[in-house]
Amino acid sequence: MTFIWGTTFVVVKVAVETIDPVVFVASRFAVGTLALLLVVAPRLRRLTPSAIGRSVFLGTLLAAGFLLQTWGLRETLPARAAFITGLNVLFVPVMVAALNRVVPDRRTMLALGLAALGTGVLFGPDLLAAGDGGALLGDLLVLGCAVAFAAHIVGISRLAHDLDASLTTTVQLGTVALITGLWVAIAGTPLPGEGSATLAILYTGVLATALIFFLQTWAQQRLGATTTALIFALEPVFAAIVSVLTYGEVLTLPVLLGGGLILGAILLRATVEEEQPATAPSRP
Repeated sequence: MTFIWGTTFVVVKVAVETIDPVVFVASRFAVGTLALLLVVAPRLRRLTPSAIGRSVFLGTLLAAGFLLQTWGLRETLPARAAFITGLNVLFVPVMVAALNRVVPDRRTMLALGLAALGTGVLFGPDLLAAGDGGALLGDLLVLGCAVAFAAHIVGISRLAHDLDASLTTTVQLGTVALITGLWVAIAGTPLPGEGSATLAILYTGVLATALIFFLQTWAQQRLGATTTALIFALEPVFAAIVSVLTYGEVLTLPVLLGGGLILGAILLRATVEEEQPATAPSRP
């Protein structure tokens, strides 16, 4: 599951080089929603107005995260985007601490310090480069997506803990499809017509969205939070390997050093046992 998420950074990067990012997100989530509806349709009557309202709110956070990430991938490179997206694991405990009005624990603070240093190393060459700020803009957009994903994780733990997981996920995916679909309709953006873009939409919509949801649910019923978090921490590693082998990305010293510091921070934080979910929907 984590490997599939890692591959999607390259898949999305290639797709948005030829089609509009909003169109891609809309198409992907329309496919994902339809795929889940085929499974959960008989149980849709169980949805209450309260469940729908909470799921729509969570879906709005999810839409913000995927839009920012997909826009960012148009400007930056897959491995960089994967390491930056992984920061959402560290933003979660900070948000939880803020909501509970407490100070984060020492290990979280140390992890945040490592992550901040790693992010600075990643951003450094772009901040010093003259003229082209495209890569920096892409990195900042992906950083915004990490914040949105963290808010989504916290929102699920607080708003959806008592809801049917498959039903609330379907409503969330449908919300993303509706928001982005309306955006595309209002803007009059042309729909994808190339075969490669269509394959990318099907791959991310069916495999990396709908199918992964069922795999995640099955796996997390059998693994502890720490084990799950440690496995999920491999996502940027897989993304970097796939990007080098298939996209031709060159892992420069800042990417290796900065990404390594961020990965170290994620691993440090992932070994903390707590009640909050250890999952990180960082897949694009």
